[in-house]
Amino acid sequence: MKKGTKRDSERVSKKGVDRRTFLKMAAATAGPLAAQWFPSGNLFAAEPRIELVDPSYEKMYNSRDGYYMKDPRWMKQSLSRLQWPKAGERVPEFKAIMQKERPFVLDSMRKVAADAQQVGLKYNLELVSTSKWLEDIMYHIHGDVEVHATVARVERVDPSDWLSTRGYGLEQRNYGEWVNKEYDQLVRQQAAESDTKKRLEYVQQAQKILAEDYFITQFGWGPATMEAYNGEDWDGVVPSKGFGVASADLFWNYLDVQPKTSRKRLNVGLVALMKTTNMLGADARERALLRMVYDRLGYLDANLNVVPWALESWKKVDNRTWDVKLRGGMTFHDGKPVTVDDLKFTFDFLCKYDRAEFWTANQFLEKTEILDAANRMVRFTFKGPFGQFETLFLLLNVVLPKHIFEGIMEKQNVTNPRHLQIPEPVGSGPFKWGQYKKDAELLLVANKQHFHAPKIDEVLFICIPSADGIMGRLETKELDYMDTGDMSLTPSQAEQLKRHKHLRIVRTADFGWYHLVPMISQLPWRDIEFRRAWHHTIDRKFLVDVVWEGGGRIPTANTFLVEGSPFHNPKLPEIPRFDLKLAREILREAGYSWDKEGRLVYPPPTDKKFVERVNRVCKPGYTWGGLKMLPAG
Repeated sequence: MKKGTKRDSERVSKKGVDRRTFLKMAAATAGPLAAQWFPSGNLFAAEPRIELVDPSYEKMYNSRDGYYMKDPRWMKQSLSRLQWPKAGERVPEFKAIMQKERPFVLDSMRKVAADAQQVGLKYNLELVSTSKWLEDIMYHIHGDVEVHATVARVERVDPSDWLSTRGYGLEQRNYGEWVNKEYDQLVRQQAAESDTKKRLEYVQQAQKILAEDYFITQFGWGPATMEAYNGEDWDGVVPSKGFGVASADLFWNYLDVQPKTSRKRLNVGLVALMKTTNMLGADARERALLRMVYDRLGYLDANLNVVPWALESWKKVDNRTWDVKLRGGMTFHDGKPVTVDDLKFTFDFLCKYDRAEFWTANQFLEKTEILDAANRMVRFTFKGPFGQFETLFLLLNVVLPKHIFEGIMEKQNVTNPRHLQIPEPVGSGPFKWGQYKKDAELLLVANKQHFHAPKIDEVLFICIPSADGIMGRLETKELDYMDTGDMSLTPSQAEQLKRHKHLRIVRTADFGWYHLVPMISQLPWRDIEFRRAWHHTIDRKFLVDVVWEGGGRIPTANTFLVEGSPFHNPKLPEIPRFDLKLAREILREAGYSWDKEGRLVYPPPTDKKFVERVNRVCKPGYTWGGLKMLPAG
């Protein structure tokens, strides 16, 4: 293939290049790349420069190859929305990508799009695979609205996994690129506060700013965790708050369930299995399954209280330091003992190489020291005061076997641990790796030497890519559980399964949500009055009553930490009501108008209030630190 063909274009798109390299490539291609990235045709015109209001945020936007300013796709998208609109210019069509594996999202967003037309807005709804959706939102090239439904995970009980990763200005997973400096300060304060009461105050103050600044819009709380299981053959099932009966994330009912028959294998249906068996490169579903193989340091009980797991105990020395004791008598599945050397190695390894899931907590760790090998004592010292030790650090991290991972990067000649090949994971957890048939089945075998040994002998996860398929096999007893990490029953589906006497229907209190996140760093979302009006175009009752068939809750406020979370703030501003007439009134008063086809038109360039709002972005009293608008032409 000659230099400058499609492959070169894709390499530019995915990795990002500096301008000099780009110009060399474009010259060699006789124009195809130039046409793609400089549609005006003026390759050598001055390149618009994206700047930030607060330079302290610039490092994140300009330091990593393939992201933000080093990703031509993001630059193209952002440049088009950081230019001041001309007189009479329409608010552009909104792009929203959705996971095709979540049909309720499309049903709800079609209603959003239909309602939006009545205020002059137009949506382009695009269904994509979950892998494509994840890639696009991670690189922030998903368009205008990020459509997101939460998945319950143990480590997400702590508020930081939402406040920090989805709203903090220096976090890549802040998909709306919201940079409210007062909010960011509170996020830093809560992360460093080890006093529980004071930390809760910071968390609740941060939620108030998030709601007042019209960042996210909660569409629905839930849907409810509703599932069926084979209660005729299995006993001792106890639902866990927020996780239900059968979740690999909180797997008590894989450990403590007792057979009523001679059968000792539990059959579980889920809609997707694994793309990788490497814990360090796994996504949420894969990590949940692999944490049945690798022991976490701490765990949650059915009421979401932190309990000892691989660590027998821990003690706070000061605001930066914790001494922990490794549980005695543990062994890896290959027979090697679990020692403090493995514990220290795990964190030395992760802090050296990992920048993925574990980094959420481990970025704050300064060093790990063995205090007393004979008594299995280790000391964790953090870079500063650290308030998330129990509710995030212990729950997120696992113990890796040093004898397997030491030197593995060099042996496999990789620089990123997410690229390691781990075909048969070896941990110390309650289940051993059995057999894996890609996209079909995963067999885990009970580790009877574990300190909390399962009462069953095996659990077989079977990939069934549809709710109807899972329900059918529950009806015929081919399945005993449905893993709720992938799906939850609707009320009508639950009614259908109730007819079978061997099935038990369980509805568990949830703390999940489904929300929309606009790209606040770009127009038109930079205008808080536009955001305020847009919030009134969301029909939450339709989602809860029609799409979810009453199996969810209408949100009372725009917050990540819903009612049921121990960190919820009950004194937040009320959720904006669905009111298209009010939305039009807000827009009209803010200087917007409508053209002859009914499409919404930006305020004119002479509208000083509009210009001030777009530059300020945040609500008066708060400070924007993110992307600047480009100079007016």
